[in-house]
Amino acid sequence: MSKRNLIITAIVAVLTLAAVPFVYAQHEHGMHAGMHAGPFADLGFGHLQHAKEYLGLSDAQVDQLKSIAADLRQQNAPYRKQIHGGLLQIAQTLVSNPNDTGAAQLLIDQQDAAEKAMKTNALNAASKALNILTPDQRAKVADFIAKRAAMHQQ
Repeated sequence: MSKRNLIITAIVAVLTLAAVPFVYAQHEHGMHAGMHAGPFADLGFGHLQHAKEYLGLSDAQVDQLKSIAADLRQQNAPYRKQIHGGLLQIAQTLVSNPNDTGAAQLLIDQQDAAEKAMKTNALNAASKALNILTPDQRAKVADFIAKRAAMHQQ
């Protein structure tokens, strides 16, 4: 497996671990693409109710996870704006001056930094979310991830 594939697999695993707080975040924003099967299938990662049932979450855990998701959404909001506008800025820079690859590279570097910050925030949210779960609930998440990984390797 190449280094790039390992990095992508690691990112997918971390994001899957962070799925519980993202359940609420994705549902609230109407994101409908995502997991193909399992408790997170219906809307993005599915309704929080599915995760609650699958993992046996308490109401207190659900409230904590909603809070983590809201915090993550707030932390990443400026980075999302920067990333979404970045490709247009890069194109405009090169259209204005096709030889100004230095300015375009600077914009790419800024986008890379924004992506890294978002990933770091997601990693921290995943850690917080997993610390809310009991060992049995984390085992269910690990099983879910293992099944997803096996499905993707076939």
